Amino acid sequence: MKALVVGATGAVGAQVVKQLVAREDIREVHVFVRRPKTYLSPKVVVHVVDFDEPREWGHLLEGDLLISAMGTSLGQAGSKEKQWTVDYTYQYEAARMAAQQGVKKYGLVSSVGANSSSPFFYLSMKGQLDEAVCALPFESVVIIKPATLIRDEPRLVEKASHTILGAINKLGVLKSQEPVSTEMVARVLVNATVEQQYGISVIENITIHKRSEYF
Repeated sequence: MKALVVGATGAVGAQVVKQLVAREDIREVHVFVRRPKTYLSPKVVVHVVDFDEPREWGHLLEGDLLISAMGTSLGQAGSKEKQWTVDYTYQYEAARMAAQQGVKKYGLVSSVGANSSSPFFYLSMKGQLDEAVCALPFESVVIIKPATLIRDEPRLVEKASHTILGAINKLGVLKSQEPVSTEMVARVLVNATVEQQYGISVIENITIHKRSEYF
C-alpha cells in the first residue's frame, strides 16, 4: 500500500511515519512538509509543499490511505485565525483533495473532548473538522482522540499535567484523561487506519490505552 502523511514532522506525525515504515504491507510513505527533511528509509518520499496553495500539489495526494496529524497551539500560531488555518483548513483541504484523488482510507488525530458544539474554541474546531472529514467520500475513516500527549521531550505544561493526572489516575478516576504517549497514539491510529475496510471509527483515549496492551 501507498501511504500519505500530512503533519509528518509533529510529535504524533513523526511517530506515524515510523509506524508506517515498519509495516511490511506499506511499500511507500509520502510525506508532505513545509521544509526539506531527510529520512533514512528508502520507503519515504518527501514532498515540500506550500499548504496555503493546495491546488499546486493536490494532484500528488494519490495513494491508498492518508493520515493527518497536523496541529499547533494558540501560542505558536499567534491567533485563533492562524490556529484554525493549520488545524482545520490545511487538514480539511488535504483530506478533500485526497478523496478526490481516490484515496479510500483516512486517519485523523483529533482530541479528547472534541465537539463541534463545545463552547471552547479548540474543542469546537476539532469537532467541526471531525464532522467535515466524515462527510467526505472515503470508504473508511478513523478518528483518534488522545488526551494529553507524552512526548520524547515534553513541554513544561505537559510535564505538570502528566504528574497531576498520573497521581489522580492511581486512584482510579479520570481514566479518560490519562496521558498517552505519541508512539502509542501513532501505533493505534496506523493499525486501525490500515486494517479498517469500511465505515467510521472513533477511538477514544481509554480505548487507545486498552489497545496498546496488545502491542
